[in-house]
Amino acid sequence: MYEERFYRNAVFSKFSLEISHKESDLFISTNTKIDKELTLRILRKYYQEIEDYIKATPLFLTSLSPLEHDEAAPPIVKEMIESSHSTKIGPFSSVSGAIAQYVGKDLLNYTDEVIVENGGDIFLKINEDKRVGVYLGEKFQVANLLLRIKRRDNSFGIASSSSCIGHSLNFGQADLVTIVAHDPIIADGFATSLSNRIKKQKDAKETLAMAKKDPLIEGLLIALEGKIFLWGQIEIDNENSL
Repeated sequence: MYEERFYRNAVFSKFSLEISHKESDLFISTNTKIDKELTLRILRKYYQEIEDYIKATPLFLTSLSPLEHDEAAPPIVKEMIESSHSTKIGPFSSVSGAIAQYVGKDLLNYTDEVIVENGGDIFLKINEDKRVGVYLGEKFQVANLLLRIKRRDNSFGIASSSSCIGHSLNFGQADLVTIVAHDPIIADGFATSLSNRIKKQKDAKETLAMAKKDPLIEGLLIALEGKIFLWGQIEIDNENSL
C-alpha cells in the first residue's frame, strides 16, 4: 500500500512534511507548522533505540513469535514486545506502527493535531473527521478507496498489511487488511497477524467474527478476491473513492 502513496494525497490538514531516515519514510500532517529538523531528530532518536536493541538482542528482529518482557529495554521496544503477546507474532512486526506512534506522541508537544504515516501505518490525533486512502489493487473496480475516519478525544492508530504490496513478511492471500485500534503498534501487529491467516473468503469471514470478540480491535477491513469485508469503526467514503 505505501508504495502507491495514495493516502498521502487524501489526508487533509493545514501543514504537511515528509522526512526519511534509513528504512523509515514518514508523511506528517499537522495543524501547526512543525520544524523539519526537529522532527527528523525525533525520528532518529527512536530509530537508534531500536537499532541498538537489535544489536544487543538479535532475536528481537527475527523472531516470528512473542519474546519475554525485558525491563531493561527502551519504552518503544517494551511496547512492541508487550503488543506481540496480544497479536501472537514477533515484536518487530509492529516496528512501522511503533515509529509512527512515538514520533506522533512527541510531536503533540508542539501541535494539538497530528497524523504520522510510516509504511502504511498511521498515528492519528485529530480534531475533526478526516479521510484516509487505501490502495486495494487492480483486482477491484475501485482500486483506491477512501475511508472516513471520525475524530476522537484520544489518539489512535490505523495499520494495513497486504500479501501483494510492500516488503513486509506476509503468509496470507488477502489483497489488504486494515485495522483500527487504540494505537498503531497494536493495529500494526494485528494487521499482520490477521492477514497471515486469510487465504480464502471463508477465512475472511472467520477472521471478521474473531475480530469482533477482541476488545483491542476497533475496526477491520478485509479486501480479498474482489470483495470487501467490513466491520467496526471503519466507514467507506463512497462519494470520494476513486
